[in-house]
Amino acid sequence: MARIVVLVVLSYVPAVVPPSVAHAGERLHTPPMTIEEELYHRKYQEERNLSAVEKQNHRLWQVAGTGVGHSIKADNEPVRGIGLMFCRISQVKSAPADNDHRFRLRIDRRTTIVPAGGLTRAMMSMVRHPDGTIFLNTQTGPLYRSTDNGESWTPMSVTLTDVLPKQTLHGLGVNRKGRLLLVHQTTGHDPKDKRLYGQDLFVSWSDDSGSTWKTSQTDFRRFPPGTPNMKFHEDGNRTFVEQADGTLMFTTTIVPAEDYQNKHPPGSPPAPPNYQYGGKRRDLFGDILFRSTDGGESWGDPTHVFTDMNPHESALAIDPANSLHILEFARIQRLVRADEDAAEMMRSTGNPMPYYKQAALFESTDGGRNFGLVPGGLTDWYGHRGSILWTQHNVVVLTHNAGQNDSRVLARISVDGSRTWVDGKESGTPLMTKSTKFVLAPSHSFATPTVELAENQFLTTYCVGGFAVKGVFWHLEKYQTDH
Repeated sequence: MARIVVLVVLSYVPAVVPPSVAHAGERLHTPPMTIEEELYHRKYQEERNLSAVEKQNHRLWQVAGTGVGHSIKADNEPVRGIGLMFCRISQVKSAPADNDHRFRLRIDRRTTIVPAGGLTRAMMSMVRHPDGTIFLNTQTGPLYRSTDNGESWTPMSVTLTDVLPKQTLHGLGVNRKGRLLLVHQTTGHDPKDKRLYGQDLFVSWSDDSGSTWKTSQTDFRRFPPGTPNMKFHEDGNRTFVEQADGTLMFTTTIVPAEDYQNKHPPGSPPAPPNYQYGGKRRDLFGDILFRSTDGGESWGDPTHVFTDMNPHESALAIDPANSLHILEFARIQRLVRADEDAAEMMRSTGNPMPYYKQAALFESTDGGRNFGLVPGGLTDWYGHRGSILWTQHNVVVLTHNAGQNDSRVLARISVDGSRTWVDGKESGTPLMTKSTKFVLAPSHSFATPTVELAENQFLTTYCVGGFAVKGVFWHLEKYQTDH
C-alpha cells in the first residue's frame, strides 16, 4: 500500500531575503531555512527514505486555503484561511538511480538574433517544432525561424487574412503534429486607458510552418461579461500546452473595463472567483485558461487560475509523463488587503512594502481545473517577467528578473520535474525560492523563453537596449566528485 504523507504548513510564503546574485554559471549561497522550511524539508527527507515498494510515481498539491479571505476547494465552495495554507498529499515519486542534484550551469556563447531598432516591445515566446525548427515570436516584429539549432535566424512575415491589419503577436505554441498556434490582438487600445489592454483576441494556426494561417472562429469577446465590459491584456499569453488526448490550453489575462468595474466593484474582502476585479460570479476576470479539443480551431471551457494573487504575464508547462500535472510561472501583483497582516507578509516574503510584485510558481494536478501556489514558489521583489520550460528529460527551467534594481536574467533548475531544485547540495531543495540563482544574461527587459537543443543543452533569448534580441547558449553539467 502506498504511504500517504500529509503536511500542512500554516503560514505565509517562506521568507525570501534578497541576497546578492551569483555570477554567470556560478551558484549563490542561500540563507538558512526558516522553521516552516525546516519542517517541510524534514518531511521531504522522510519521503526520500521510503522503501522502493512504498514509492509511487506521482504527487499531489492541494491548496486548503489562501489569504485571510476566500479560496476555492474542488467543489467550488469558498473556505476561510489564515495566511497561505498548503496541504501536501503525496504519493511519493520513485527516486532516480542517480539521485545527485548537484549541477553547474555553464555559458557556452551568445548570439544576436534581432538587431536593435526593429521592435517596440518584446514579451517573447519560443517553441521547437517536431522537425527541429525553432520559432521565436518577438511580439512587435515578425516571427523568426532557425533550422540550425539557433545558429542563424530568418525573419518570417505573418499574413493573417481573417482579421484586421496591424496585429500584435502574443503567445506561440506547437502541438505534437507540428501545427503552429498563435495568439494575437488588434494593435492599439482605448486612448483613455494608458495600460496595455485591447478589445479583441484571436487564435490562428498554421500547418505549413507559418507560410499560411487560418483564424479560429471563436469570438473571445463574447465570453462573460463580454466587450465593451472587459479588456484583454497585451502581455496576457505567451505559451500553449498539450495534454495526452490532444487538448490544447493557453492562458490570457482579462480585466473589467472601468465603467463595468465601477458598477460591480469587488467586495470587502474581495471574494472568489474574481477577487479584486469584482464583477459578477460568471465573469471571467484575471488569468483565464481556455481549452481546445479540435487542434485550436475552436476554444472554450474556461477556468480561473488562482485569481486571488492576480497572476498575469503567465507561462505554462506540462509534465511529460502526466498531462494532468501543469505548472504556471506568472507575475503576481496586488496590495496586501485590509484583513491581511502586512507586517507578516513583508517579513515572510522579504518585500520592502506590503505589495506583491514578483513571480510565483503555481501547480495543478487536475489538468488546470484548480491551481495552488507552490510552497517556496515566490521569487524576490520585482523578480517577475518569468518563463518556464519542462523538457522531455524532466528538467524544469525557470527564468526571471533578478529583482528590484537588478534586471539580470536568472535561471532556476530542477532535474526531477520540480520535485526538488538545484541548490548545490546532493539532495537539492524542495523550495524553489531556496534554489541556486544562475545568471544567464546581463541587464535585460521583458520575457526570456528557453528551448532545449539536446539533453542538458539549452538556448534562452532575451531583449537588451534598443530592443535588440540576444540568445545565450548554455548547458548543465554534473559536479565531478572524488570517490
